[in-house]
Amino acid sequence: MPKEWNVCSLTILLLVTILVTTITSYFKISNIENYLTTPTATDTSNVVDLYQSGTVKELRKKALISAENDRRVLFNASLKTNGQDFYRKVKMEAYCGQKERIGEKGDGGKYVCNPKKVKKDCTLMSLGLNNQIGYDKHIFEVTGGQCRILGADVDPQNQKTQDSYAKINGELFAGKIPTDLPIPRMLEKSGRKEVELLKIDIEKGEFTALEPLIRDYFVCQIFIEIHGTPSEHLKMLQTMAKYGFRIFNVDENPYCTFCCEYSLINELCMAQFEVVPLGITIPQTTD
Repeated sequence: MPKEWNVCSLTILLLVTILVTTITSYFKISNIENYLTTPTATDTSNVVDLYQSGTVKELRKKALISAENDRRVLFNASLKTNGQDFYRKVKMEAYCGQKERIGEKGDGGKYVCNPKKVKKDCTLMSLGLNNQIGYDKHIFEVTGGQCRILGADVDPQNQKTQDSYAKINGELFAGKIPTDLPIPRMLEKSGRKEVELLKIDIEKGEFTALEPLIRDYFVCQIFIEIHGTPSEHLKMLQTMAKYGFRIFNVDENPYCTFCCEYSLINELCMAQFEVVPLGITIPQTTD
């Protein structure tokens, strides 16, 4: 084959790659723009008033002053094996004045920020069910019964759970996430383009399952139980931070010393849910 043909083929391949990347980026940005331009019931004056509150101003000031030291302390704690010590050194990166505990008491419940502020016909996701859907019923209720909820577990749910899910405008999926059931596939099958509230408790599956979703789809809030060593917790928090998520609640799991619940919000959703950013306390990745 002539040398000129090789050069031509490589040029065409490069152009096709650039075109595919550009198209993918366009649709991702379009999804974000569509979400942000969808009307909400948020009164922007409430957000301004919150920023001007003396208490919040002081909280934000202290957080910004201590942020650099907080990052250093947390990184050092991640090098050790004491999970409880690490969890207690994770500082809040956002202030939510309307946190609600949704679901069962103890293990299974999640802290959600201002759930009544969701958009109409929003998408809720609940990953990791095990026929326990107290959270799912509760979040459907507090969001006004206007959203679609997508639930998934490694095993098919029993008939009682299936019947209950049908009553809350739910759709169930079965399969090991992400090996057999990538999270984006659930959105594609249900015809959804973004996620307002995401609950994820999939026993270490979070390390490989979450990033493809938050990289390619718009997500507002994440309620995640991370499993593993302090260094693994930090790595997962860094992954979410890379895509603009900030921590607004930390809740230790009393039944699992290597597990901790974190609630995070996308910076682009803070105004909608009336949240004020504080200092960034998750150390940046070095790669």
